[in-house]
Amino acid sequence: MREIIKKELSKPNMHNMFKCWADQEQILDELEVGYLGFDGSVEEYLNHKLNY
Repeated sequence: MREIIKKELSKPNMHNMFKCWADQEQILDELEVGYLGFDGSVEEYLNHKLNY
């Protein structure tokens, strides 16, 4: 799951601030744990999480 999140954060359409998150283990840990309870795709989760 971590690799999928990391890949999504590294996409060109992600804001530059979020791209650097792909290399920060603590943020990846938090996103991975948060995604476990989310009913949707990783892309939808990250869009929701990053926009709120």
